[in-house]
Amino acid sequence: MLDLVRVGIRGHGAGVRQLAYRLLRTVPPAVPDQEAFRVALHAAMVTAAAGTELRFTGGTIPTESDTAIELADVDPLPDGDGLILDEGSAAELAEILAEWSRRDDLHRAGVGLSRTLLLSGPPGVGKTMTARWLAQSLSLPLVTLDLSSVVSSYLGSSGRNIKAVLDYAKSGPCVLLLDEFDAIAKRRDDDADIGELKRIVNVVLVELDRWPDTSLLVAATNHPQLLDPAVARRFDRSIDLPLPGKAERSRILAYAAAGAPTAAGVVSESIADLTAELTQGFSSSDVVRMWSLVLRRAVLRGAMAEDVLLEEIARIGTGNTNVRDKVIAALHNRLGLSNRQIAEVVGISHPTVGTALKRAGIDKAR
Repeated sequence: MLDLVRVGIRGHGAGVRQLAYRLLRTVPPAVPDQEAFRVALHAAMVTAAAGTELRFTGGTIPTESDTAIELADVDPLPDGDGLILDEGSAAELAEILAEWSRRDDLHRAGVGLSRTLLLSGPPGVGKTMTARWLAQSLSLPLVTLDLSSVVSSYLGSSGRNIKAVLDYAKSGPCVLLLDEFDAIAKRRDDDADIGELKRIVNVVLVELDRWPDTSLLVAATNHPQLLDPAVARRFDRSIDLPLPGKAERSRILAYAAAGAPTAAGVVSESIADLTAELTQGFSSSDVVRMWSLVLRRAVLRGAMAEDVLLEEIARIGTGNTNVRDKVIAALHNRLGLSNRQIAEVVGISHPTVGTALKRAGIDKAR
Protein backbone atom coordinates (compact mmCIF):
# COMPACT_ATOMS: atom_id res chain seq x y z
CA MET A 1 0.00 0.00 0.00
CA LEU A 2 2.94 2.33 0.67
CA ASP A 3 4.19 1.66 -2.87
CA LEU A 4 0.72 2.45 -4.21
CA VAL A 5 0.67 5.81 -2.43
CA ARG A 6 4.23 6.57 -3.55
CA VAL A 7 3.64 6.02 -7.28
CA GLY A 8 0.22 7.66 -7.11
CA ILE A 9 1.58 10.89 -5.64
CA ARG A 10 4.17 11.02 -8.41
CA GLY A 11 1.42 10.78 -11.01
CA HIS A 12 2.77 7.49 -12.33
CA GLY A 13 -0.41 5.94 -13.72
CA ALA A 14 1.34 2.88 -15.16
CA GLY A 15 2.88 2.11 -11.77
CA VAL A 16 -0.50 2.37 -10.04
CA ARG A 17 -1.99 -0.05 -12.59
CA GLN A 18 0.83 -2.54 -12.09
CA LEU A 19 0.32 -2.54 -8.32
CA ALA A 20 -3.43 -2.87 -8.81
CA TYR A 21 -2.88 -5.95 -11.01
CA ARG A 22 -0.72 -7.45 -8.28
CA LEU A 23 -3.55 -6.90 -5.81
CA LEU A 24 -5.96 -8.58 -8.22
CA ARG A 25 -3.74 -11.64 -8.47
CA THR A 26 -2.94 -11.80 -4.76
CA VAL A 27 -5.57 -10.27 -2.51
CA PRO A 28 -4.21 -9.43 0.98
CA PRO A 29 -5.27 -12.17 3.42
CA ALA A 30 -6.77 -9.59 5.80
CA VAL A 31 -9.52 -8.75 3.28
CA PRO A 32 -12.67 -10.61 4.46
CA ASP A 33 -14.49 -10.84 1.08
CA GLN A 34 -11.76 -11.34 -1.48
CA GLU A 35 -14.07 -11.74 -4.47
CA ALA A 36 -15.92 -8.51 -3.67
CA PHE A 37 -12.52 -6.80 -3.30
CA ARG A 38 -11.46 -8.01 -6.77
CA VAL A 39 -14.72 -6.81 -8.33
CA ALA A 40 -14.48 -3.38 -6.70
CA LEU A 41 -10.80 -2.97 -7.59
CA HIS A 42 -11.43 -4.00 -11.18
CA ALA A 43 -14.34 -1.57 -11.46
CA ALA A 44 -12.09 1.25 -10.25
CA MET A 45 -9.43 0.34 -12.80
CA VAL A 46 -11.93 0.24 -15.67
CA THR A 47 -13.34 3.64 -14.70
CA ALA A 48 -9.87 5.16 -14.58
CA ALA A 49 -8.85 3.61 -17.91
CA ALA A 50 -11.97 4.93 -19.63
CA GLY A 51 -10.94 8.48 -18.91
CA THR A 52 -7.31 8.06 -19.95
CA GLU A 53 -6.35 8.87 -23.52
CA LEU A 54 -2.99 9.14 -25.17
CA ARG A 55 -2.05 12.77 -25.54
CA PHE A 56 -2.02 14.04 -29.11
CA THR A 57 -1.73 17.78 -28.60
CA GLY A 58 1.31 19.55 -29.97
CA GLY A 59 4.45 19.38 -27.89
CA THR A 60 3.57 16.21 -26.00
CA ILE A 61 5.38 13.70 -28.23
CA PRO A 62 8.90 13.23 -26.83
CA THR A 63 11.71 14.85 -28.81
CA GLU A 64 15.48 14.57 -28.99
CA SER A 65 16.89 17.16 -26.61
CA ASP A 66 19.41 18.70 -29.02
CA THR A 67 17.43 18.78 -32.27
CA ALA A 68 13.80 18.80 -31.04
CA ILE A 69 13.03 16.09 -33.62
CA GLU A 70 10.06 13.95 -32.58
CA LEU A 71 11.13 10.46 -31.58
CA ALA A 72 7.84 8.77 -32.42
CA ASP A 73 5.05 8.96 -34.94
CA VAL A 74 1.46 8.86 -33.67
CA ASP A 75 -1.34 7.67 -35.95
CA PRO A 76 -4.68 8.19 -34.16
CA LEU A 77 -6.62 6.26 -36.83
CA PRO A 78 -4.39 3.45 -38.15
CA ASP A 79 -5.57 1.57 -41.24
CA GLY A 80 -4.87 -2.15 -41.32
CA ASP A 81 -7.36 -3.11 -44.02
CA GLY A 82 -6.02 -5.60 -46.50
CA LEU A 83 -3.93 -7.64 -44.06
CA ILE A 84 -3.80 -11.20 -45.42
CA LEU A 85 -1.85 -13.82 -43.48
CA ASP A 86 -1.66 -17.59 -43.23
CA GLU A 87 -4.29 -19.33 -41.11
CA GLY A 88 -1.98 -19.99 -38.15
CA SER A 89 -0.83 -16.39 -37.80
CA ALA A 90 -4.35 -15.06 -38.31
CA ALA A 91 -5.65 -17.39 -35.59
CA GLU A 92 -3.07 -16.13 -33.08
CA LEU A 93 -3.94 -12.51 -33.81
CA ALA A 94 -7.64 -13.30 -33.42
CA GLU A 95 -6.87 -14.83 -30.03
CA ILE A 96 -5.13 -11.63 -28.93
CA LEU A 97 -8.25 -9.65 -29.88
CA ALA A 98 -10.38 -12.14 -27.97
CA GLU A 99 -8.23 -11.60 -24.87
CA TRP A 100 -8.73 -7.84 -25.05
CA SER A 101 -12.48 -8.20 -25.53
CA ARG A 102 -12.66 -10.46 -22.46
CA ARG A 103 -10.14 -8.64 -20.32
CA ASP A 104 -12.67 -8.37 -17.49
CA ASP A 105 -13.00 -12.16 -17.32
CA LEU A 106 -9.22 -12.58 -17.40
CA HIS A 107 -8.69 -10.02 -14.64
CA ARG A 108 -11.34 -11.62 -12.45
CA ALA A 109 -9.57 -14.94 -12.95
CA GLY A 110 -6.34 -13.32 -11.73
CA VAL A 111 -4.54 -13.56 -15.09
CA GLY A 112 -3.51 -10.81 -17.44
CA LEU A 113 -3.81 -10.55 -21.18
CA SER A 114 -1.02 -10.47 -23.76
CA ARG A 115 0.91 -7.23 -23.25
CA THR A 116 3.86 -7.78 -25.57
CA LEU A 117 4.12 -9.38 -29.01
CA LEU A 118 7.22 -10.19 -31.06
CA LEU A 119 6.72 -10.36 -34.84
CA SER A 120 9.47 -11.86 -36.94
CA GLY A 121 9.81 -12.87 -40.56
CA PRO A 122 11.36 -11.85 -43.89
CA PRO A 123 10.99 -8.26 -45.12
CA GLY A 124 7.64 -7.43 -46.66
CA VAL A 125 5.51 -10.15 -45.04
CA GLY A 126 3.29 -7.68 -43.17
CA LYS A 127 4.81 -7.04 -39.75
CA THR A 128 4.09 -3.31 -39.80
CA MET A 129 0.67 -3.91 -41.36
CA THR A 130 -0.08 -6.38 -38.56
CA ALA A 131 0.63 -3.70 -35.95
CA ARG A 132 -1.68 -1.29 -37.80
CA TRP A 133 -4.37 -3.97 -38.02
CA LEU A 134 -4.15 -4.70 -34.30
CA ALA A 135 -4.39 -1.00 -33.44
CA GLN A 136 -7.36 -0.55 -35.77
CA SER A 137 -9.12 -3.66 -34.42
CA LEU A 138 -8.59 -2.53 -30.82
CA SER A 139 -9.63 1.08 -31.64
CA LEU A 140 -6.31 2.34 -30.30
CA PRO A 141 -3.79 4.85 -31.69
CA LEU A 142 -0.56 3.49 -33.15
CA VAL A 143 2.70 4.90 -31.82
CA THR A 144 5.70 3.96 -33.99
CA LEU A 145 9.38 4.20 -33.15
CA ASP A 146 12.03 3.27 -35.71
CA LEU A 147 14.75 2.07 -33.39
CA SER A 148 17.47 1.91 -36.04
CA SER A 149 17.17 5.62 -36.81
CA VAL A 150 17.12 6.59 -33.14
CA VAL A 151 20.25 4.62 -32.35
CA SER A 152 22.22 5.71 -35.40
CA SER A 153 21.24 9.37 -35.21
CA TYR A 154 21.42 9.93 -31.47
CA LEU A 155 24.18 7.69 -30.25
CA GLY A 156 25.07 8.83 -26.77
CA SER A 157 21.49 9.54 -25.72
CA SER A 158 19.76 6.54 -27.29
CA GLY A 159 18.76 4.99 -23.98
CA ARG A 160 17.16 8.21 -22.78
CA ASN A 161 15.30 8.66 -26.07
CA ILE A 162 13.93 5.13 -26.08
CA LYS A 163 12.87 5.37 -22.44
CA ALA A 164 11.07 8.65 -23.19
CA VAL A 165 9.04 7.04 -25.98
CA LEU A 166 8.19 4.01 -23.85
CA ASP A 167 6.99 6.25 -21.03
CA TYR A 168 4.96 8.29 -23.50
CA ALA A 169 3.30 5.15 -24.86
CA LYS A 170 2.37 4.15 -21.30
CA SER A 171 0.62 7.50 -20.73
CA GLY A 172 -2.54 6.13 -22.32
CA PRO A 173 -3.87 3.03 -24.12
CA CYS A 174 -2.17 2.49 -27.47
CA VAL A 175 -0.32 0.00 -29.65
CA LEU A 176 3.41 0.74 -29.61
CA LEU A 177 5.40 -0.54 -32.59
CA LEU A 178 9.15 -0.95 -32.12
CA ASP A 179 10.35 -1.43 -35.68
CA GLU A 180 13.80 -2.85 -36.50
CA PHE A 181 13.85 -4.22 -32.96
CA ASP A 182 17.11 -6.10 -33.47
CA ALA A 183 18.87 -2.70 -33.74
CA ILE A 184 18.86 -2.39 -29.93
CA ALA A 185 18.09 -5.87 -28.64
CA LYS A 186 21.14 -7.68 -30.01
CA ARG A 187 22.95 -10.35 -28.08
CA ARG A 188 25.01 -8.80 -25.32
CA ASP A 189 27.92 -11.14 -26.11
CA ASP A 190 28.45 -9.38 -29.44
CA ASP A 191 31.91 -7.80 -29.03
CA ALA A 192 31.35 -5.60 -32.08
CA ASP A 193 28.80 -3.44 -30.22
CA ILE A 194 29.71 -0.64 -27.90
CA GLY A 195 28.81 -0.64 -24.23
CA GLU A 196 25.88 1.74 -24.55
CA LEU A 197 23.94 -0.64 -26.80
CA LYS A 198 24.42 -3.39 -24.25
CA ARG A 199 23.06 -1.10 -21.54
CA ILE A 200 20.04 -0.37 -23.73
CA VAL A 201 19.27 -4.10 -23.81
CA ASN A 202 19.03 -4.02 -20.02
CA VAL A 203 16.65 -1.05 -20.24
CA VAL A 204 14.46 -2.96 -22.70
CA LEU A 205 14.40 -6.02 -20.43
CA VAL A 206 13.12 -3.96 -17.51
CA GLU A 207 10.48 -2.22 -19.64
CA LEU A 208 9.16 -5.50 -21.07
CA ASP A 209 8.73 -6.88 -17.55
CA ARG A 210 6.90 -3.74 -16.38
CA TRP A 211 4.77 -3.12 -19.46
CA PRO A 212 1.10 -2.55 -18.48
CA ASP A 213 -1.69 -4.47 -20.18
CA THR A 214 -3.57 -1.27 -20.97
CA SER A 215 -1.33 -0.97 -24.03
CA LEU A 216 0.07 -3.51 -26.47
CA LEU A 217 3.80 -3.42 -27.28
CA VAL A 218 4.63 -4.92 -30.68
CA ALA A 219 8.26 -5.44 -31.69
CA ALA A 220 9.16 -6.32 -35.28
CA THR A 221 12.39 -7.83 -36.58
CA ASN A 222 13.67 -9.38 -39.78
CA HIS A 223 16.49 -11.10 -37.86
CA PRO A 224 15.19 -12.90 -34.76
CA GLN A 225 18.45 -14.85 -34.52
CA LEU A 226 20.23 -11.61 -33.58
CA LEU A 227 18.05 -10.94 -30.53
CA ASP A 228 19.40 -11.45 -27.06
CA PRO A 229 17.79 -14.67 -25.70
CA ALA A 230 16.76 -12.87 -22.52
CA VAL A 231 14.83 -10.33 -24.58
CA ALA A 232 13.06 -12.91 -26.73
CA ARG A 233 11.87 -14.79 -23.62
CA ARG A 234 10.26 -11.64 -22.17
CA PHE A 235 7.50 -11.47 -24.80
CA ASP A 236 4.09 -12.86 -23.96
CA ARG A 237 3.64 -14.00 -27.57
CA SER A 238 5.88 -14.53 -30.59
CA ILE A 239 4.55 -14.95 -34.12
CA ASP A 240 6.78 -15.82 -37.06
CA LEU A 241 5.13 -14.48 -40.22
CA PRO A 242 6.10 -16.65 -43.22
CA LEU A 243 6.11 -15.67 -46.87
CA PRO A 244 2.55 -15.88 -48.24
CA GLY A 245 1.48 -19.15 -49.81
CA LYS A 246 -0.27 -19.49 -53.15
CA ALA A 247 -3.74 -18.94 -51.66
CA GLU A 248 -2.60 -15.84 -49.77
CA ARG A 249 -0.84 -14.41 -52.84
CA SER A 250 -4.01 -14.83 -54.88
CA ARG A 251 -6.07 -13.05 -52.21
CA ILE A 252 -3.51 -10.24 -51.91
CA LEU A 253 -3.63 -9.63 -55.65
CA ALA A 254 -7.44 -9.77 -55.69
CA TYR A 255 -7.63 -7.25 -52.85
CA ALA A 256 -5.16 -4.90 -54.55
CA ALA A 257 -7.00 -5.17 -57.86
CA ALA A 258 -10.34 -4.50 -56.18
CA GLY A 259 -9.02 -1.09 -55.19
CA ALA A 260 -8.39 -0.04 -58.79
CA PRO A 261 -10.56 2.98 -59.63
CA THR A 262 -11.48 1.81 -63.16
CA ALA A 263 -12.70 -1.34 -64.84
CA ALA A 264 -9.30 -1.54 -66.55
CA GLY A 265 -7.92 -2.86 -63.28
CA VAL A 266 -10.17 -5.93 -63.08
CA VAL A 267 -8.36 -9.27 -62.81
CA SER A 268 -10.18 -12.56 -63.34
CA GLU A 269 -9.91 -15.36 -60.81
CA SER A 270 -8.05 -17.59 -63.28
CA ILE A 271 -5.39 -14.96 -63.98
CA ALA A 272 -5.07 -14.19 -60.26
CA ASP A 273 -4.49 -17.89 -59.55
CA LEU A 274 -1.95 -18.14 -62.37
CA THR A 275 -0.14 -15.09 -61.02
CA ALA A 276 -0.12 -16.60 -57.53
CA GLU A 277 1.35 -19.81 -58.90
CA LEU A 278 4.10 -17.93 -60.68
CA THR A 279 5.08 -15.69 -57.78
CA GLN A 280 6.29 -18.34 -55.35
CA GLY A 281 8.78 -16.74 -52.98
CA PHE A 282 7.20 -13.29 -53.32
CA SER A 283 6.39 -11.37 -50.15
CA SER A 284 3.09 -9.56 -49.67
CA SER A 285 4.73 -6.25 -50.54
CA ASP A 286 6.33 -7.82 -53.64
CA VAL A 287 2.89 -8.80 -54.96
CA VAL A 288 1.42 -5.36 -54.25
CA ARG A 289 4.42 -3.62 -55.81
CA MET A 290 4.15 -5.76 -58.94
CA TRP A 291 0.46 -4.92 -59.24
CA SER A 292 1.16 -1.19 -58.85
CA LEU A 293 3.73 -1.41 -61.67
CA VAL A 294 1.26 -3.28 -63.88
CA LEU A 295 -1.50 -0.75 -63.24
CA ARG A 296 0.78 2.19 -64.05
CA ARG A 297 1.83 0.58 -67.32
CA ALA A 298 -1.78 -0.18 -68.19
CA VAL A 299 -2.73 3.47 -67.68
CA LEU A 300 0.20 4.70 -69.78
CA ARG A 301 -0.62 2.30 -72.62
CA GLY A 302 -4.38 2.63 -72.41
CA ALA A 303 -4.54 -1.16 -71.98
CA MET A 304 -6.30 -3.57 -69.65
CA ALA A 305 -4.25 -4.25 -66.51
CA GLU A 306 -4.92 -7.98 -66.82
CA ASP A 307 -3.24 -8.03 -70.21
CA VAL A 308 -0.20 -6.19 -68.89
CA LEU A 309 -0.15 -8.55 -65.90
CA LEU A 310 0.05 -11.54 -68.23
CA GLU A 311 3.07 -10.03 -69.92
CA GLU A 312 4.71 -9.37 -66.57
CA ILE A 313 4.19 -12.88 -65.19
CA ALA A 314 5.36 -14.35 -68.50
CA ARG A 315 8.79 -12.94 -67.76
CA ILE A 316 8.67 -14.36 -64.23
CA GLY A 317 7.63 -17.89 -65.26
CA THR A 318 10.26 -18.65 -67.87
CA GLY A 319 12.20 -20.91 -65.49
CA ASN A 320 9.34 -23.36 -64.84
CA THR A 321 8.21 -25.35 -67.89
CA ASN A 322 4.77 -26.31 -66.58
CA VAL A 323 3.97 -22.79 -65.43
CA ARG A 324 5.48 -21.28 -68.57
CA ASP A 325 3.18 -23.40 -70.73
CA LYS A 326 0.17 -22.03 -68.86
CA VAL A 327 1.39 -18.49 -69.39
CA ILE A 328 2.01 -19.08 -73.10
CA ALA A 329 -1.47 -20.56 -73.50
CA ALA A 330 -2.98 -17.57 -71.69
CA LEU A 331 -1.08 -15.12 -73.90
CA HIS A 332 -2.31 -17.00 -76.98
CA ASN A 333 -5.95 -17.30 -75.89
CA ARG A 334 -6.35 -14.08 -73.96
CA LEU A 335 -4.30 -11.63 -76.02
CA GLY A 336 -4.36 -13.42 -79.36
CA LEU A 337 -0.60 -13.03 -79.70
CA SER A 338 1.23 -14.89 -82.45
CA ASN A 339 3.95 -17.37 -81.70
CA ARG A 340 6.60 -14.83 -82.57
CA GLN A 341 5.00 -12.17 -80.39
CA ILE A 342 4.78 -14.60 -77.49
CA ALA A 343 8.42 -15.57 -78.03
CA GLU A 344 9.42 -11.91 -77.75
CA VAL A 345 7.36 -11.36 -74.59
CA VAL A 346 8.51 -14.54 -72.83
CA GLY A 347 12.08 -14.43 -74.13
CA ILE A 348 12.20 -17.90 -75.72
CA SER A 349 12.47 -19.20 -79.27
CA HIS A 350 9.56 -19.34 -81.71
CA PRO A 351 9.62 -23.19 -82.02
CA THR A 352 9.59 -23.51 -78.22
CA VAL A 353 6.36 -21.52 -78.15
CA GLY A 354 4.82 -23.89 -80.73
CA THR A 355 5.83 -26.91 -78.67
CA ALA A 356 4.37 -25.37 -75.51
CA LEU A 357 1.06 -24.67 -77.27
CA LYS A 358 0.88 -28.27 -78.43
CA ARG A 359 1.50 -29.50 -74.90
CA ALA A 360 -1.33 -27.24 -73.77
CA GLY A 361 -3.64 -28.82 -76.37
CA ILE A 362 -3.62 -25.87 -78.76
CA ASP A 363 -2.77 -27.16 -82.22
CA LYS A 364 -3.49 -24.03 -84.20
CA ALA A 365 -0.46 -21.77 -83.87
CA ARG A 366 -0.46 -18.43 -85.57
